[in-house]
Amino acid sequence: MTTNIHDLLNKYFEGETTREEEKTLQGYFKQGNIAEDLQEIAPIFTFLADESAVSATPPKSKRWRIIISITTALAASLFIGIVLLHRHTQTNRFTENYAWINGERITNPELVRQYAQESFDKVKTEENILEKQLTFMFE
Repeated sequence: MTTNIHDLLNKYFEGETTREEEKTLQGYFKQGNIAEDLQEIAPIFTFLADESAVSATPPKSKRWRIIISITTALAASLFIGIVLLHRHTQTNRFTENYAWINGERITNPELVRQYAQESFDKVKTEENILEKQLTFMFE
């Protein structure tokens, strides 16, 4: 078998091995009974065998993908909920009827109408005063 392993190693370092031949090499170096002239390169193949064993366990990576997908979906749902809640409170804030009078927020529509009517009456009165003054100046 050692001549076969040497042939496989030559093919491997030339980059001409198949996946099955590489598995054979990894199995040979992992079994522990390694020829003395191959002891120096044994760590390469034991490392590759360990790496292929780790990458051959898709349930863990699949589990992580599922966890990440669920987490992303929850974060997106939370973000959308916050945006909709904020928009709802903003909409209510702008559709509620109120007026600021003398630094006080008034929500009673009748009281707002009363203050508005008083303001219009003052403007009318001031308009009349201004009109009288202008007619006096041009006479």
